[in-house]
Amino acid sequence: MRLTSPMPSPAIPTKQTVALVRQLGGPLEFIHDWPVPSPGPDEILAKVLYTGVCQSDLHTKNGTAAGIDGPIRNIKLPHIGGHEGVGRIMRLGSGLPERDPSIHIGALVGIRFAARVCRRCEYCLSGKEQYCQGVGGWKPTNHLHHEDGAFQEYIVLDAGYLTLLPAETDPVLAAPTLCAGLTAYKAVLNADVKVGDWVVVVGAGGGLGQYAVQYARNNGAKVIGIDTGEEKKDLVESFGATFLDFRKTTSDLIPQVQRLTQSGAHSVIVCAGSSAAFAQAASMLRVGGTLCCIGIPPGGGRIETSVAEIVIKGIKIHGSLVGNLKECLDAVKQVTDGLVKPKVQVRPFEDLPAVYEEMEKGEIAGRVVLKIGDDPGPGIGPQSRL
Repeated sequence: MRLTSPMPSPAIPTKQTVALVRQLGGPLEFIHDWPVPSPGPDEILAKVLYTGVCQSDLHTKNGTAAGIDGPIRNIKLPHIGGHEGVGRIMRLGSGLPERDPSIHIGALVGIRFAARVCRRCEYCLSGKEQYCQGVGGWKPTNHLHHEDGAFQEYIVLDAGYLTLLPAETDPVLAAPTLCAGLTAYKAVLNADVKVGDWVVVVGAGGGLGQYAVQYARNNGAKVIGIDTGEEKKDLVESFGATFLDFRKTTSDLIPQVQRLTQSGAHSVIVCAGSSAAFAQAASMLRVGGTLCCIGIPPGGGRIETSVAEIVIKGIKIHGSLVGNLKECLDAVKQVTDGLVKPKVQVRPFEDLPAVYEEMEKGEIAGRVVLKIGDDPGPGIGPQSRL
């Protein structure tokens, strides 16, 4: 009888390439001899395959990320950004296979905004763990401010809050869906979009907006996408939405929306991260409409809407910070099933500085996805425990 020898454990280097800033607002540096981290008992080590580039990464790098009380300064330095990543598990912390057989080497995992949550506070217990406040002095962390993110070749993740992705998931399309897609999907849920509703998406041709248009369309809505430029026009119209160029219709944008929707939209989803995008949003709504805010302008921004308009029209204002784990998996499933087809540009890791420059100029339609490393595939060896 012939015996099959066990596969060797996957080889993991001791050094890796990362992209970081040493000070907020400082230059982006590529470091090629950064230590590869080791997972603790309740952690896994993943090889990063792809990651999207989010506007929030740019704001955090620049020191302009807006918090409730002003710019967010409690940011780990040196700062390694990236919170739209997909990787493969390469190594398991001790005891994990016995505690959770679903976590195994070769599995696909997501690297999302939320890194560690307590799972015991009122928000975690009610399915709103993205707002986790922690318990007993313990504080939650995220990959945007507190922990190293996906702009590196290897990353350690909390096994207790792991985003395990189905084997058939396309890592290129899933990566931006973990943040941009999830955020837009949650906004559509919050707006309670129904068949026949009119939905206006402001910033429709960007990374967030392209998802909002498609998720709203999947709910049976009629969508108006507002943005500027021929490339974004073509993108928005390819999803079956009506396009309005705000640069060409500045003076009569609201009348056009009112005319198309026959008295105003049921909901307006503002995806653009600029104060100007919020300026006229409420005036596009009909009585009882919902304003969903998901783009955050530098400095925090303001909604320039009179209290009288909010009261008289019965407007609901809904803020939304990404979404929970179940909603994330639901958003990814629509992409896997081909119901949502995000436009992505796959570019090499070293293009990150150029991508940031293009984002600052508003030149990117859809989302950029960086290729961080080659995919070793799901069958990369037996479970390795530290």
